[in-house]
Amino acid sequence: LVSNALERAESIGIETKKVYLADFDIKFYVEEGMGCPKRLSEMCEEADVIVLGAPVYWGDINGLTKDFMDSVELQSANGKWALGIAVAGGTGKGLSSGIQSIYHFFCHRQMRGIDPTPVSRFNFNRALESVYESGRKLVELSKEKVPFKNLQDRIEYYEKLEYMDNTPLDEIMLLA
Repeated sequence: LVSNALERAESIGIETKKVYLADFDIKFYVEEGMGCPKRLSEMCEEADVIVLGAPVYWGDINGLTKDFMDSVELQSANGKWALGIAVAGGTGKGLSSGIQSIYHFFCHRQMRGIDPTPVSRFNFNRALESVYESGRKLVELSKEKVPFKNLQDRIEYYEKLEYMDNTPLDEIMLLA
């Protein structure tokens, strides 16, 4: 799914870099500068956009992605565009709470998340097409960083995104 978004961006002529968190020694958060390797934080800081994909286990994103989100150092992310993808296996349960975790991270770091993409085996093919289009959209949006003016601006932006207010019942209906 992440590859599909990056493939579309590359097809438009944008340089992309796919990074696997498992290739880094990411520690759980203890104190500033202790969890996420400096080089990984630097790559995130330098990126014009971020595409973050994570598997869902037991109703939320996996621990490695959570440790990354807890400890990555981003000094100037306000207005940076981002796409999140949460992939729930098996029954698909947790796809809403998983995508919400990623977008809460984007919100707290002041990134402008677009097109939240919760994925299960039931919508996988549709999601592949969706993230391909999101890759194109990210290229267009990346031409101009749009910082949030204040906390109210950020909250209003995130309240309008799809899936951010999903409850467990909404998730069951989505899966049905």
